[in-house]
Amino acid sequence: MTKDKGIKSIPIQLRPRETVVYVFYDVEEDKTRAQVANICKNYGLERIQFSGFLGTLSPNMREELHLKLSKTLGRKHGRILLQPVCEKDFKNSIEILNLAGEANAAEGQ
Repeated sequence: MTKDKGIKSIPIQLRPRETVVYVFYDVEEDKTRAQVANICKNYGLERIQFSGFLGTLSPNMREELHLKLSKTLGRKHGRILLQPVCEKDFKNSIEILNLAGEANAAEGQ
């Protein structure tokens, strides 16, 4: 198991007036869930979990993303979280990465 800190493990390039944004969602309907993922990708966010994205957005882009995701979810059952994170807190984030499955597969060859 490796333990890396913040920017080293998740390459994020902050431009002026941008903030790191996490988007996590739990949407029941497959079609809507796929639409949410595609919207996140279209905003340049990177998938970090099956239902989680990370990237940087300006305040205007965050608001636009919020409106598109709200419209996409509509009245369907689900939950979407857009969480902005300041640069200081993001740099202090910790990622725990375990690639044991990949290492074990390589050892078996």
